[in-house]
Amino acid sequence: MAKKRIIAAVTNDLTFDRRMIRNCSALVEAGHSVLLIGRKLPESAELVSQTFEQKRITCLFRKGPLFYAEYNLRLFFFLFRQNFEIANSTDADTLLAIGLICKLRNKIHVHDAHEYFSEVPELTNRKFTRWVWLKIEHYFIPKTKLAYTVSESIANI
Repeated sequence: MAKKRIIAAVTNDLTFDRRMIRNCSALVEAGHSVLLIGRKLPESAELVSQTFEQKRITCLFRKGPLFYAEYNLRLFFFLFRQNFEIANSTDADTLLAIGLICKLRNKIHVHDAHEYFSEVPELTNRKFTRWVWLKIEHYFIPKTKLAYTVSESIANI
């Protein structure tokens, strides 16, 4: 298999995301060039050097709908200027930007569902917010080239 440029995105601080560090390290070991994108908070520690590239996006908003909208907008425009073959969205909170850029640029979209996002406890009593995330999931996940998750029960859904 030819070496691919893969970009993965999360909305959390990269310093503590052991799962994504393992995933990206494994992709590098398999011969790919990897960039992991996350967020930068005022209290974020310096990044530890990894075998893959890392980038942090700074946002004005720290939580809620304005944070997710701003992060996805910044992520979309950052990705627009990047060369890559595969983009990996992690959970629904990066699905919008990555789904749109992959569709627009005809790139391979892979989705990593760490959890059944629209069913997390924080959304169960927030009907409109949950509806928005469900719409994003239902539109983009079927269009991915590959999707994987942490359990068979989530995969079946």
